[in-house]
Amino acid sequence: MVIKEFGAINFRNFRECFITLSERINLFIGGNGAGKTNLAEGLYYLCHLSSFRTQRNDQLLTFGEERGYLQGTVIKFDSTEFQTPVKARAELTRQGRRVWLEDRAVPKLSAYIVLFHSLLFNPDSLYNYRHFPAERRASFDRFLSFYDREYMEANRDFRKVFLQKNHLLKNGEISSLPDWNQLFIEKGHVIIKKRRELTEKLNVHLADLHHRLAGDRAVKSGRLILEYKPSLTGDPREDALTLEKARESEMKAGHALHGPHRDDFRMAQAGRREEFFSQGEYRIALLAMKMAMNELLAEEKQLRPILILDDLYSELDRTVSGKLSEYLHTIPNQVFITTTQSPGEIGFPGERIMEIRDGRIV
Repeated sequence: MVIKEFGAINFRNFRECFITLSERINLFIGGNGAGKTNLAEGLYYLCHLSSFRTQRNDQLLTFGEERGYLQGTVIKFDSTEFQTPVKARAELTRQGRRVWLEDRAVPKLSAYIVLFHSLLFNPDSLYNYRHFPAERRASFDRFLSFYDREYMEANRDFRKVFLQKNHLLKNGEISSLPDWNQLFIEKGHVIIKKRRELTEKLNVHLADLHHRLAGDRAVKSGRLILEYKPSLTGDPREDALTLEKARESEMKAGHALHGPHRDDFRMAQAGRREEFFSQGEYRIALLAMKMAMNELLAEEKQLRPILILDDLYSELDRTVSGKLSEYLHTIPNQVFITTTQSPGEIGFPGERIMEIRDGRIV
C-alpha cells in the first residue's frame, strides 16, 4: 500500500497543505509543536477513519472551523480492484464524518476500513499500550480485524452478546443468564482461538526481528516472545463451570468478570516480564512486534501496510538507531517518520524530507 499524494484542510494546525510523497521513506522534521504528529495522525486517519489520539472529531478540526478534509491518492497493490491510484477523501465535522472513494460516497464505513491498513508507532500509544491491558487488546483487535475477516465478524457478534449479558447482570434478570452464558462461550471461543493462532504466528518472526533491531544485547537478554493470557481456557465445559461459579460475583459487580474482554497480551524475554524492561528496551520490543505484524501481512496477504513511526528515535541509543535505520531501508514498505533531529544526526537520509513549522511544510 502506498499513499502517493496527501492533502489536509482545517485539520489540527494545518489550515491547508498538499504534499507529494515518496513510495519509500518520508521524513518529517520539525520542533516540538510544529505539527509533525498532526501530519502522521492525518495519514493514520485516512487509513482507519479514526485517530490514535482522540475519539472526538471536534479536537481534530482547526480551531474555529466546522469542517475539515483529508484526501489521499492511494495504491493498494494486493487487490486487482485497486491496482491503479484511487482517490480517498474524508470529511470531518463535529457531528461525524463522511468518506468517498473516487468521488463516490461509501455508505458503510466498515467497507472502507477493510481496504487500507497502517501500522503505528507513537510515544503516547506506547505508554497506553504498556500500562493498560485494554489498549493492548484494542491494538491486537485492530490488527486481527483487518487480517482475518472471520475474526472481525466474531468480535462484532461477541460484543452484542457481551452487552446483553451485562444488561441482564446490571438489572438482576438472571433467569435467561445460562442461555446467554452459552452464547458468550461460543462466540468467545472463536476470539480465543484466533488470538492464540496470531500469537503463534507472530512469535515465528518476533525474536529474529528483535535481534536485528537490538543486536547482540537481544541475544544476551534472551529470546523475546509474545504471551497470550486468556481469561477463559477455551474448553467449553471448563469455561461453563467458571461462569457458573462466578454468577454471584458477576451479579454483585453488575457486569461480566470473565471472557475475551479480560484477555491480555504481554511480552517476555528469558522469563523477564515486560514490566521490567527499560523504556528503551520496551520501545525496541514494541517496534519488533510491529515489524512482525508487517511480515505476517506480507507473507500471508501479500500486503505491505504503510508504517507510521512518530518520534521514532527518541530514547534509542545510537547503535539501536543505526540498526533500525538499516532495517527500514531493507523493507519495501512506504514509511513515514517524524523526528526533531536532522537526517545527519540520525544517519537516515530518506527519499523525501520535509521540514514542518507551525502547521506549514516549508
